[in-house]
Amino acid sequence: MNYRQLMIEELQDLYQAETEQASQLPQLAAQANDEALRTALQEHASETEAQALRIRQILEMAGAAPGGAGEVTPGVKGLVAEAHMKGEQVRDPFLKDLALIAAAQKMEHYELACYGTARATARTAGMDEAARLLQVSLDEEEAADKRLTDIALPIHKQAAQSMASMA
Repeated sequence: MNYRQLMIEELQDLYQAETEQASQLPQLAAQANDEALRTALQEHASETEAQALRIRQILEMAGAAPGGAGEVTPGVKGLVAEAHMKGEQVRDPFLKDLALIAAAQKMEHYELACYGTARATARTAGMDEAARLLQVSLDEEEAADKRLTDIALPIHKQAAQSMASMA
């Protein structure tokens, strides 16, 4: 395997991760109790579809097919399964939302790592337009992560107040 092949395989894995996340985010949004969280997850699903299209475009620039082996990596499968499991197991509405946020942020952090690596690889390979497109997606992922943190803060306070009133 050479440098270019490694870059293509990483982008194909990222494409699979984004398409999987785009299909799963609406399901997670449906489990959310907090309206801001539900909206953020729904909006990020649309954004994720655009990110998958960018990766497709980059792969086409590199002369490669977007699907690769056609399988979502085990790590992404595990993150998605964990998100659904937590959403189903936790009954308290505040805690459920916090569990969904944590699961979504784990997925975001995975993507942040992938996009950062892909951007660096594209730059090194002299693919300036690909690096620019990957930076756009990286910026969106960072904003989504920050938005989830901002949504989580008042929910943490509500959960703490709820627990205090039960004591």
